[in-house]
Amino acid sequence: MDELLIMLTRLLMGLGHLALILVAAPLLQGFIKKSKAFWQMRQGPSVLQPYRDLRKLLQKEELISEHASWIFLLTPRIALAGTLMAGLVIPNAWGWAPLNGWGDLFLFGASLGLVRLFLTLAGLEGAGTFGGMGSSRELFVGLLTEPALLLGLIVLAFITETTSLQGITSALVGVSPIFAPRLLVLLALGIVSIAEMGRIPVDNPDTHLELTMIHEGMLLEYSGTSLALLSFSEQIKQLLLLCLLAQIVWPSGLISGSIGLVGLLWALGFAGIKVAVLGFFFATVESLFVKRRLFLLPGYLATSTATAILALVSLWFIRGQI
Repeated sequence: MDELLIMLTRLLMGLGHLALILVAAPLLQGFIKKSKAFWQMRQGPSVLQPYRDLRKLLQKEELISEHASWIFLLTPRIALAGTLMAGLVIPNAWGWAPLNGWGDLFLFGASLGLVRLFLTLAGLEGAGTFGGMGSSRELFVGLLTEPALLLGLIVLAFITETTSLQGITSALVGVSPIFAPRLLVLLALGIVSIAEMGRIPVDNPDTHLELTMIHEGMLLEYSGTSLALLSFSEQIKQLLLLCLLAQIVWPSGLISGSIGLVGLLWALGFAGIKVAVLGFFFATVESLFVKRRLFLLPGYLATSTATAILALVSLWFIRGQI
């Protein structure tokens, strides 16, 4: 009976974890757009506009190219499912993840990699020029960012002696915030997050100019419900990356359920503030810089890989072993 109660409790907590991600992702997108509007000295859309956009897309008719196969139809569902799978290993406001276990960081990277694979294939399905161009650029950017992402998380695993993202977050509370390898990993993951979220200076999420866009090029053939699912999955991915960065920057506020309802709400509010601050920071970066040319991106993105390697080397020098 006790085991059944524990299973039901974990199931309800997991559903609550997913519900929080689904509700907060569009809100974060709206907050970032509002922050960009602030720096551009205009009113900008409401923070609730992403919810309205998703509802509008869900109500529209979906048009499918005659050249498209089952991959084109399945990709939006896989993108949303894969992103939510990655969300199940990211610790929430209370430092708990539904799929907590050994090797979480590899599951996180594999889930995002699977989404990228199907998106690039779907970009080719419409048999359009710009879709193929967007797919090739997406693979080009992914080739430069994924090694830095995994290597950065692996360095954190060496620091905390666990490959569980929940365990890494909990153990980082006892690590100095000015510990050199940790700072270098934070810098590497920050650069990777800019690229993975498709933001300036790597990509411009607000443009539809075919010759400059990367991620949007793969979505040109989508409409209606499929486009809503793809947009929603990108918003969730953005939230997950900022949550992960927030827990690395300041893994405080993590509590246990025994503290009570007030403590749980305080931890939720504190985590929301951390994510909002990071969202405002990235909106500021977008407002201060311009998009880089495509042939200049390798030098910029290689900085993240070099920084992650430097973090690994510095950890070896400091501790004498890895």
